[in-house]
Amino acid sequence: MDMRTLLLERVCLLSFCTLLVLVNLRQHRAMRGLLAFAASNVGYLIGGILIASREHLPVWAAVVLANFLYSMGYVLLHRCLASFFGERRWYWRGQCCMAALSLLLCLTFTYGYPNIRLRLAGIGLATGFQFVFAGLVAAHGWYTRMRAPAITMSAVLFFSAALNLLRILLTLVWGTTQTYLKADDIQTTTVMLNTTIFVSIDLAFLWMMATSLRDELHMQAMTDPLTGVMNRRAFEEALTNAVTRSRETGQPLSVVMMDLDDFKGINDTLGHRAGDKALKAATQCLREGLREADAIARMGGDEFVILLPNCPRNGAHEIAERLRAAIETRSIPFAEEAITLKASFGVATLSEPTMEGDTLLIECDRALYTAKRVGGNFVYVTG
Repeated sequence: MDMRTLLLERVCLLSFCTLLVLVNLRQHRAMRGLLAFAASNVGYLIGGILIASREHLPVWAAVVLANFLYSMGYVLLHRCLASFFGERRWYWRGQCCMAALSLLLCLTFTYGYPNIRLRLAGIGLATGFQFVFAGLVAAHGWYTRMRAPAITMSAVLFFSAALNLLRILLTLVWGTTQTYLKADDIQTTTVMLNTTIFVSIDLAFLWMMATSLRDELHMQAMTDPLTGVMNRRAFEEALTNAVTRSRETGQPLSVVMMDLDDFKGINDTLGHRAGDKALKAATQCLREGLREADAIARMGGDEFVILLPNCPRNGAHEIAERLRAAIETRSIPFAEEAITLKASFGVATLSEPTMEGDTLLIECDRALYTAKRVGGNFVYVTG
């Protein structure tokens, strides 16, 4: 196949992929890594245009600048993946060193010691290591919720590194044509595979992006926006799972329901901003006084519920008393006022294996009602 046709096809595919990424960037500006990925695609596209137009451009543009843009595109891809999965510092240093080495080799074998074979081999070696470093970063996502797209991305990048190694060997053994646009089996195959790799990287990233957006939407659907704890829907799901696990393991399960005393008075006298601040402060008290395995949910208004797995009735009572004291002693500065809070608690424990989660919540709600009825700032335990 004619090399010009292949290069033109690559430019067309890169244009489509870049347009697709830019459309997503406009719609999801806050998406982590998306800006770097869009910039890398623009770099690939401009580099591809320069290479396809090399008959009409000077060497510094068609060779040096084009390869530099490709190399920087890989650097930006690395940065994009790092924003998703994190990275070790030496990966980033290695990536930057390989980008600098690629530019140095390109300049050396273009102007200092002109040799197309060594230039292709040198750039291929540096590029291969760039793919390896980016692939190692993507491999960090193998054990996250993005496992499938992360495996796909790292597989594409490691395959790209292997392809560059093979290209180096073939170039050194059989050589290459002195004119890049002249049909050559090694060059033709390399261009075709590179085009496929560029498209595969874009598809893998869009898969990562879709997975991230899905997880974000799921988190929003299951989280209270003001306090950051679970909402009612998430708690009901967590309670069902906890009851099932308690039946299977025989471990105790307790639930604590909390309601702030005279919260309406705070809203009426100081306004809803003060009420919101009070809710956040109460949530912080709960977080500080609970174990890592415990779960907090805001059921609505100033009512919270706490799930205490592997916690008997006495232990739940102690935890509730500790939380009540912590909330009572917390002073919340607001404007020129100091807001003080008090809270009532109801505690219930799964008393028999056949008890359902809804029944446990009803008992807990009754206990809370009793605590409020005796004057508030009190912990009442059922049973």
